Amino acid sequence: MPPRMSRWFLVIGSAVFFTGAILLGWNANAWQWTFWLLACMVLTFSLHRMCESLFYPLSRFQSMVNRVAAGDYTSLLGVHGFGMPWNGLAEEFDSMRVSLRNREGRLRDTNQRMESVLSSMIEGVLAVDGEEKIILFNREAKRMLAVTQVDVIGRSLRELVRIPELNQAVALAILKQGTVQSEFTTSRTPRRVLSLRATPLPADFAEGLTIVLEDVTELRHLENLRRDFVANVSHELKTPLTAIKAYAETLRLGAVNDPENCISFIEQIETQSERLHQLILDLIRLAQVEAGETAFEIMDVDVCKICTDSADLLKDEAEQRTVRVSLEITESALLAKADAEGVRTIVDNLLANAIRYTQADGNVTLRCMSQPGWVIIEVQDTGIGIAAEHTERVFERFYRADKARSRDVGGTGLGLSIVKHLTQSFGGGVELKSELGKGSLFRVRLPLQSRD
Repeated sequence: MPPRMSRWFLVIGSAVFFTGAILLGWNANAWQWTFWLLACMVLTFSLHRMCESLFYPLSRFQSMVNRVAAGDYTSLLGVHGFGMPWNGLAEEFDSMRVSLRNREGRLRDTNQRMESVLSSMIEGVLAVDGEEKIILFNREAKRMLAVTQVDVIGRSLRELVRIPELNQAVALAILKQGTVQSEFTTSRTPRRVLSLRATPLPADFAEGLTIVLEDVTELRHLENLRRDFVANVSHELKTPLTAIKAYAETLRLGAVNDPENCISFIEQIETQSERLHQLILDLIRLAQVEAGETAFEIMDVDVCKICTDSADLLKDEAEQRTVRVSLEITESALLAKADAEGVRTIVDNLLANAIRYTQADGNVTLRCMSQPGWVIIEVQDTGIGIAAEHTERVFERFYRADKARSRDVGGTGLGLSIVKHLTQSFGGGVELKSELGKGSLFRVRLPLQSRD
């Protein structure tokens, strides 16, 4: 029973006693006073017990309601001994408590499963209500949008993410109550291209949107590479074909009877035909390597011997360009786990490029050495070098740092791309260090033969 009510019973009992005393009069004998006092005490105690039996279950109900509201479903009500109607109410309350506990457990399990699924998705998922306040925001969406705040539920999307394209798409989807698709680039480094799809929530659920974000940066990069590749291949094929056509027409129009120029035109047709043939062969080789269709015969390859053979093969070309080629080999034989023809292609391409891009009286050095777990091939020249902004792209197909000079020295523009893909196919890699006007250093790593 509440303390205030107990005090009221003391006040009421005292008032009844003094009222009875007044009615008995002050001339009443002792036993009458005693009897009246006992009667008042019994009456007060009986009323106190009766009220306590009434108010204690109510206080217990109030306490249990507060505990259940706070999420405590373990405590028992403890009023089953107070008779009806409290016993029936207690049973109903305990049944409701157990039902709420089970329901909350199921909801918690469902939420955990949903959070696990959303967290494992590679797409960013978020949901907003009709006022653009966030009601769902998975971890990937936070990463994509560079959101660092932990508690974002209930916050305005416009205040949290200041990307105009995203906010405009969300506002448009809410306004038209239809699906909106958009694509935008994030402002923070590194920049990413994100695809957005905003779809209204079901009408019987709530007003708002589900927004799915997908990172399409690599896809757009590949599309750009494919577009550039088609443009470059068309240009590279067009150049020799145009020259062949022009020389052939000149011969047809009478130059075939001109002994001074006839042989020169035919030689130019042969040169351009050979360039066209080499370009097609390189395209086929590169496509096979990239697609994994080339059947490599992985074996122990003597890299030192291949380097020596390649230097001998290109010696005449180097002499014609008055370029000195030196060979530095630290061991008599270094065996790498690779394909012999593939390694020969790597060395030939790097050495030929170094010779062609080195001025007269320049030097080219071919080295073969070992490092823990690797065979290292280095091709260093004192040529024109490559500017820093081009070093990351020279291994792309048809990319030329100096387009005018590249076509003067010949080549298809595919050599370094083939080198890169071959070394990766063998489990190695290629690096470039270069300084404009001072030369370049290409370093290839190939897996060293394992020694059991």
